[in-house]
Amino acid sequence: MDPAATRTTGHKARNGALLFGAASLVTLLGLLLPHEANVDTGSLIIVVAGSAALALVLLVAGSRLNDVGYTVVLGLGTVLISLAAVSNGERSGGAAGYDELYYLWVVFYAAYYLRRRTLALQVLLIAVSYGVTLVLIDPGPIATSRWLTVIGLVAGSAVVVRLLSEHIEQLMAELDEAASTDRLTGLANRRALEEHYLREAARAARTGESIALVLLDLNRFKHINDLYGHAAGDKALIGVAERMRSVLRTTDVAARVGGDEFILLLPNSDAENATAVAERLAESAAERYAGITPVGFCFGVAAAEAGAESLDDLMRRADQELYVKKRARYSGASTTTPLSAPLGRR
Repeated sequence: MDPAATRTTGHKARNGALLFGAASLVTLLGLLLPHEANVDTGSLIIVVAGSAALALVLLVAGSRLNDVGYTVVLGLGTVLISLAAVSNGERSGGAAGYDELYYLWVVFYAAYYLRRRTLALQVLLIAVSYGVTLVLIDPGPIATSRWLTVIGLVAGSAVVVRLLSEHIEQLMAELDEAASTDRLTGLANRRALEEHYLREAARAARTGESIALVLLDLNRFKHINDLYGHAAGDKALIGVAERMRSVLRTTDVAARVGGDEFILLLPNSDAENATAVAERLAESAAERYAGITPVGFCFGVAAAEAGAESLDDLMRRADQELYVKKRARYSGASTTTPLSAPLGRR
């Protein structure tokens, strides 16, 4: 899973601007406070201005940058860090300033926000840039071990941050799925249904298509639980869900919104088509034995042209039709009708 796919562009731009703004401020403070006498002040001023400019670019245009744009920005940041390392006075005989540790800022950001390929490219750029930096500084025989230490730290940090971010992203995706899925049947829950309806209503408003909704209620579900136990009731619900998946199109949405209540959301469908789908599902569900008894149900249908109605309005109209059907059915049914009779079948 790619963490970059779910990070908001606004956060990525804002945090990148804060990162480069902090780099500019830290470098400026380094010049204003007591520092090594041999530093190249002119080059460090370029680092201050360049970091501030990158911060401004991200703040103003960061939301419009793609992955390539961020790669360029971070690449320029790596070059500025290398320039700071060359200019800290070590090349002129001063003590090492260890400005190269700021490469970690770049790699942490890339590991969290950008793609794996972009991250690998940043690590490679840092390795090359730091190699050139050490050649310019010429620290003597420790150059190789110093390069290996810094690049090892950069690469290891990139891997650790990336793995942690992907693990967190996976956990967030699992939590989001759990929050939008009915645990027993695996169908959508009320929250997911509302989100699907908002998207479909917006699309229907553009295309002028109708959206149909079917409200289904299992017949005498309480009797199944009372006579055969909740395990049988669960099997009945799971069986109905399986039949829904086999009958519906990939664009349709099936949701469980109550104990024995289900809703079918059928984009680009009218009431007639929705009724045909519900009747086909009723036949399929009645033929399937849920452990002990066939499952039947009643249903109500409502449709909205061009997504003009709210989900609650559609559900209310479908529920009214369902109520009328159930009252008509049970008012003429014998109270001794055997449980095995699939009451939802026509």
